[in-house]
Amino acid sequence: MIDKKVSVRYARALLELCEEKNTDENEVLSTLNELSKILKENPKLFEYLAAYVVPFESKAKVIEGIVEGNLLVEFLKYVAKKGRFKLIFDIIELFEELVYDKQNRVKAFVKSAVELDDEIKEQLKEQLSKKLNKQIEFEFEVDKDLIGGIIVQVKDVVYDGSLKTYLTNLEQRLLKLSV
Repeated sequence: MIDKKVSVRYARALLELCEEKNTDENEVLSTLNELSKILKENPKLFEYLAAYVVPFESKAKVIEGIVEGNLLVEFLKYVAKKGRFKLIFDIIELFEELVYDKQNRVKAFVKSAVELDDEIKEQLKEQLSKKLNKQIEFEFEVDKDLIGGIIVQVKDVVYDGSLKTYLTNLEQRLLKLSV
């Protein structure tokens, strides 16, 4: 819980820095997403930057070598200096939410049993945009286990229109009836 509060503070501070320095937060977010990808692909690099025993000067050199942009380099060095680099994934995620909220955007994750064609994707985008009154950025994934239908997740809300869930719910109702 404390880590979440700290991460929120850092994410808000970064957004305020972007505003103060007239830096495009979308560019910062893009760079942060690239950094996240690098750190996930290289867990030892993440462990090195998050380790308390590694001298700050060494961490600073690594950060300068993998990230471009003075504002972001200084921010990441500050996070490392304060011993909070272990929170970087949460900070990035929360920063993205703050940027999206500011721009009236939201990310939606869509799972479907088969690849959706462009027309269906466009209809889904229109309906969801109208319902949420926000611009929607989609991430699509095919999940053969769904059998049919789709599942859409926006933040903590899940719209489950999958055949698998329908059949599971039907089974539960039938079991209740037979008891």
